[in-house]
Amino acid sequence: MNGCAFCLDMHTKDAMKFGETPQRIFLLNAWRETDLFTEEERIILELTEQITLIHKGGVSDELYSKAISTFGENYVAQIIIACVAINSWNRIAISTNKEIAK
Repeated sequence: MNGCAFCLDMHTKDAMKFGETPQRIFLLNAWRETDLFTEEERIILELTEQITLIHKGGVSDELYSKAISTFGENYVAQIIIACVAINSWNRIAISTNKEIAK
């Protein structure tokens, strides 16, 4: 989503280490087209996309309301903080030409 090879490599390895299936990882970019993700995961994925691509209009009122009603304000705040932190690390990795560990 954020276009950083270092991040994709690191997070994919971590996800698999913690039990994520290869199929869900392979289909992550097409999450809207599969039933492999729960409704809660879909809300988080869409929120993450809208935060990451904030220059395309930001988080919609509809999605924000759906997230609040599903998770509550505290958890939505945690999701937003996580997205912002990861996006800032992405910018550092790309700016410093961080290489993928082999």
